[in-house]
Amino acid sequence: MSIERAMRWIATACVVAACGGGAGEPDAGDDDRPDGGAGEAAPESAGLIEVVEASWTYDDGAGGELVSRWSQVTARFYDGLPPAFHQIEAEAGDCVLRRYTPAACTPGCATGLCVDPGVCEPWPTRRSAGTLTLGGAREAVTIVPQDGYYATSEPLPEDLFADDARLTAALAGADVPATTLAADATAPLAAAIEHGRIEIPYPAGQDFVVAWTPAGAGGRVRLTLNANNQGHGMPYAAILECDVADAAGEVAIPAALLDAFPETLAWTVCAGSDCPPSTLRRYHHARVDVGGGDEVVLVVGSQVNFGVDHVLE
Repeated sequence: MSIERAMRWIATACVVAACGGGAGEPDAGDDDRPDGGAGEAAPESAGLIEVVEASWTYDDGAGGELVSRWSQVTARFYDGLPPAFHQIEAEAGDCVLRRYTPAACTPGCATGLCVDPGVCEPWPTRRSAGTLTLGGAREAVTIVPQDGYYATSEPLPEDLFADDARLTAALAGADVPATTLAADATAPLAAAIEHGRIEIPYPAGQDFVVAWTPAGAGGRVRLTLNANNQGHGMPYAAILECDVADAAGEVAIPAALLDAFPETLAWTVCAGSDCPPSTLRRYHHARVDVGGGDEVVLVVGSQVNFGVDHVLE
């Protein structure tokens, strides 16, 4: 596995500090620094549990707004890291731009992904960590994995956890050893995004600022801009991510990265491709070493979904 790939971010990965816990123990530093005081980007983890309250604001067509709110609990565990569809193209400040550049393999890859001309990387295998039980929320959540997939089968309360809650994620154990993680909840994210959409000019001319109301020291905020793709089910053309301390109250996306970001249209106007939402997420996290060089990460967050219009004129 290359160093570059091992250090690649994913949209739902988190920023973590040094991990002191062993297999089956919460991160030893989590009680004192639940959000990783070092503030450095972490490598991908073979295991990821996400507990998220989310919202999306829509323009009602009459000058008002409609707000959709929901919560979700998901998890995934791989034997190895997830497929690397996007490669780093540029980095600046707190942000990184990754682009999907298809590679050609002859013969084609029968059981994996073509990552470089003539180089096939096998698909990682999903693993089971046994039943996942979430504690500390307003409603108990238990997920029994189906073929390695973890997702709730029934709708959850929109307000899944109290702002000051301490959430625990207990894994019964299977391919992944039994373990328990704990992380603080977070206050709802209030962002300066009108009508659920931002418009990024081209050329940018200057950094583009996305702002929110901070909720106190300790948390992190991750901005993820997802470009459209070239057809249903294909990887997004590019992903631009920025990760900063919640206390900053804003993130400035460098103009150079914005100008390299492909043309993207929000879901209300795009056609012929998938038009995914972009996200702004405030989060806390914990991680634990489950042995064999593998980590499991728990992310608890409040997320705002929105559309992006970025027209290359």
